[in-house]
Amino acid sequence: MPDSSPNAIICFDFDGTLVDNPSDPYEIAQLEQILTHMGKRGAVWGINTGRTLFHTLDGLKQHGFRLTPDFIVARESEVYHQNEYRRWVDLGDWNKRCAHDHKKFYRNHASFFKQLQKYLAGNWPGARFISDDTEPAGLVVPDDSMMVGICQWIDAQLPGSPGLGYQRNSIWLRFTHQNYHKGSALQEIRRLMQIGPEYTFAAGDNYNDLSMLRHEVAHGLACPGNAIPDVAAHISALGGYVAPAEATLGMVSALHHYFYNE
Repeated sequence: MPDSSPNAIICFDFDGTLVDNPSDPYEIAQLEQILTHMGKRGAVWGINTGRTLFHTLDGLKQHGFRLTPDFIVARESEVYHQNEYRRWVDLGDWNKRCAHDHKKFYRNHASFFKQLQKYLAGNWPGARFISDDTEPAGLVVPDDSMMVGICQWIDAQLPGSPGLGYQRNSIWLRFTHQNYHKGSALQEIRRLMQIGPEYTFAAGDNYNDLSMLRHEVAHGLACPGNAIPDVAAHISALGGYVAPAEATLGMVSALHHYFYNE
């Protein structure tokens, strides 16, 4: 993190928001120029993504970034920053608490996951339940319409499953403790930096971004032109900025809207 106390936080989802596939080097350069200028004015910036930390770092390299984020939220909950040796390490004790609570979460909800697998087998044979060391409990389905139906069933089970939460991005879904998501992770960063929501900017394009696209988390809310309709409608309803351009250029215009529109 910067040596001096920051005065603002700029936070982006990665895929579909900060970058497109493939990215335009000129657009990335435009964005980095603005972020560099904002850094000189005291702001810090970071990425809030469903990717793992190392997948995020690979993505930055792949898309041609020369600028290093001040923080990264990985897997929608794990908070990292670079130490004095330029190694990515935990920011505070949040990750330890997150890991501890999730270990209990997956153990306590084992019966729910078995019930879910039985439900999928009988109703949605195209859905695949994911369970491994990296992803203890998740789903991938062939299309969005199937995911909508499955989410409706999951939502009906939530009252009987205390602590159960999930993060959905299109045809992918990750089960998580309800206290850990992009919004709570960004709020923890704000707490550590002692920065209020009125000095925080957040942008995203999909369902798993909604937890940070709230005024309790950030007053500067934005989405790119390629955001899914539900996210664009949500941002519009809160008086946020729906960019006319997609992905990187959309973020360039969003930063101009909030920080240079004086």
